[in-house]
Amino acid sequence: MTEDIEVQETDILEEDPELVLADRRSSLVSTLKGVPFFIASPFARRTRSGVSWIRRNLSRIRVFFGDPATNTLNWVSQTRARVVGGARKTRRELDAITSIQLIAVIGIFTLFLILPLLSVAAWAFTSTSGEFTLDYFLGLFGDQRIWPFIINESGGIDVFLDFNGGAYNSSLNALALWGWDFGAILNSLYVAVIVTAGAVVLGVFFAFIMAKYDFFGKRIIRTVLIFPILAIPFVGAIGIKEFLKLDGFFNKLFYETLHILPSAIVLQGLAAMIFVQTFSLFSLVYLNAYSSFMSIDPSLEEQAENLGATGFKLFRTVTLPLAMPGIQAGAILTFILSIEDLGSPIVFQDHPTARNTLSFRIFDAVATQAGVVGATGPAIGIVLLIFALVGFMAIRKYTSLRSYESGTKGGQWNPRTRRLSNRAQVLLYCVLIPVLFLALIPQISVLMIALAGSWPQGSLLPETWTLSNFEVLYAFPDVARSINLTIYYGIAATVLIVLLGVSAAYIIARKDIPGKSILDLLVTAPIALPGIVIATGYFTLFYNTPIFPIGHPAFLIMMSYTVRKFPFTVRAAYAGLMSSPVVLEEASQNVGASKNRTFLKITLPLIGVSVLAGSLLSFVYSVSEVSTSLLLGSVGHSEAPLTYWTSRVLEMIGQWGGPTSAACLGVLLMCIQWVVITLTNKILGARSAAMTGI
Repeated sequence: MTEDIEVQETDILEEDPELVLADRRSSLVSTLKGVPFFIASPFARRTRSGVSWIRRNLSRIRVFFGDPATNTLNWVSQTRARVVGGARKTRRELDAITSIQLIAVIGIFTLFLILPLLSVAAWAFTSTSGEFTLDYFLGLFGDQRIWPFIINESGGIDVFLDFNGGAYNSSLNALALWGWDFGAILNSLYVAVIVTAGAVVLGVFFAFIMAKYDFFGKRIIRTVLIFPILAIPFVGAIGIKEFLKLDGFFNKLFYETLHILPSAIVLQGLAAMIFVQTFSLFSLVYLNAYSSFMSIDPSLEEQAENLGATGFKLFRTVTLPLAMPGIQAGAILTFILSIEDLGSPIVFQDHPTARNTLSFRIFDAVATQAGVVGATGPAIGIVLLIFALVGFMAIRKYTSLRSYESGTKGGQWNPRTRRLSNRAQVLLYCVLIPVLFLALIPQISVLMIALAGSWPQGSLLPETWTLSNFEVLYAFPDVARSINLTIYYGIAATVLIVLLGVSAAYIIARKDIPGKSILDLLVTAPIALPGIVIATGYFTLFYNTPIFPIGHPAFLIMMSYTVRKFPFTVRAAYAGLMSSPVVLEEASQNVGASKNRTFLKITLPLIGVSVLAGSLLSFVYSVSEVSTSLLLGSVGHSEAPLTYWTSRVLEMIGQWGGPTSAACLGVLLMCIQWVVITLTNKILGARSAAMTGI
């Protein structure tokens, strides 16, 4: 048989001398040659489309000015016809209740999202005399703490780039790393880029293993992989700071006890932020990549294998490109959340590089007890908002609510899986266990600190364990009150989200009305918009008004939770609607049921599980919200939520202050998150991308 195959190959080569069997070397050379084309082709396509767009519009302008009077009348007539037709179509599609809900959604998002962001922009570009000015915005680029390239008086450029990112102490045999200091803008950018790169590597690796292989303990590993996303970076940073300090658990174990490390390693400033964010946010990439891998049609991979693609070539040429939209969406969201993270800079602010980030500069400029907002905070907020909007539009390019439409048909939730051999399972766990240990350091460290009794300086573990530290939850009145307020804010926001989010998802999925894509954009945008910029807008727009009385931020805290956590319920509800046959609703209406009765008796029960999962997600992410809680809580301590008091307790001294008490509050938050997210993951199953809200 082998000889026959060799003869056939020889015959083929003789018939067509140009046909040569590919080998690994030629494949590698071909791939390297194609890299420049791969890089240049997107730019070429965009250039061609841009030139085509300019030509079309120039042609339209030329036609318009050929007979402006007639063309103006035609344009007005066409516009009026479109408006009238759209109004009739909307009136036909929407009933009274749905119309009220749609108006409520648009009204709330306009009042508590769009107008605050516009207010930040107006504040940043308005002088004290009320005139338009660029001085505040351009002034950022004259501050070396914000931008390192400063134009001096002689017209030259002074460069303030500090490449001293670490130091070695020979007497202690310790290496301290804090990262380069390039000013707030570049610091935030390069931290976000490094975090995103690390998150993509970890997230795609774990997602591929979980989606394509079966092995012992897979369900446990899959559940554990969700935990990093539960520890908000603010709480995780508290544990990591204590865990990775010079005499912390990490150095005691790997340097002093096991002698694996050649010297002690201390992470500070930006370096510590990179570590915290990478292992806290890689689950975002994992969840979206896992959902994408699970959505791949197995027949496509089978066809590629029949054509000779196996192993890494199959992954590189077929599997990875098909999963790329989800991976890219998760990566971009990781970039956005990293660049807007406020918790990590606050925890590591004892080093100046951590204070040189965009989010901390905004917080430092806005968060005052008097509620006084200068121009610097909003101006920096505009820079942060620009980065977020660019990232969000990139997400919209690769994924949207409609991504579920193709993911719920054709049995795509049953991908091919391979059973690993015992030897392969051992090798896999040799990789998984160290990485998971690093990923779970925030949870492990916070739990250990909260339960530690006596912990001598030279000891690897505490000598005693105690629950008495948790007395801070009820013995400190402000903290006890904040726990109740946090639950109240979360429940109130979740109720509003469910009432309005289900209606918004139903309109997007079932109604054909003009502007539906804009509604889609509006209700999904908050997940990618910086909360600290939105909270800044509340100060510039509402402070010292009936909506935001001095010292009473409760209402706006609740509304910020409603707006910012809206996408989770909408995404989950939309997923349920797209997997529910519309013919059932049509059959109900055909036998005489009204649209409202059909929605209540047919549609809502069908999507009830998805709505429940989405509402649980909205609640758990509301109670752990950081940026808006810290900023709004700073002007009303009596109404501040739990995350604000976690920050305050960390900075306090005395019986109820310090890392131990802050860790106890973090454990409470994580327990709530663990229970709710585990339940939600069980409900959503393979549709776990909805857990990221994108």
